[in-house]
Amino acid sequence: GNVCCPKINLKTSNVKHKLRSVFGDYKLHLGVDCTVTTCHMCAVLKHSNLPLYLYRDRQGRWVAGPEIGAVRGSLRGGQSEDPGLGMDCPCQATMWQCYDNNGKMITLSG
Repeated sequence: GNVCCPKINLKTSNVKHKLRSVFGDYKLHLGVDCTVTTCHMCAVLKHSNLPLYLYRDRQGRWVAGPEIGAVRGSLRGGQSEDPGLGMDCPCQATMWQCYDNNGKMITLSG
């Protein structure tokens, strides 16, 4: 799967969100050989200012985190009607989730 968007902006209306550093611009991540880095057959995007990546996990959800391919990241994007549906691009995610202070996955609003 190829992402349809070479640049993605993750944002929230909550300016005090505990994960505010994860939000921002992500663009296609090129490896040392100038080819697009992939994870689970989809392109990886890299945060414009931080060592964070946006990649697709084995279940087809999009994950934002510091390690490409890690099972758990800071944010996880999926589709509300079928969270495990494989999406080729993070722009197709209809909901995003993060872990609360107790380690429970919660759905973000805004």
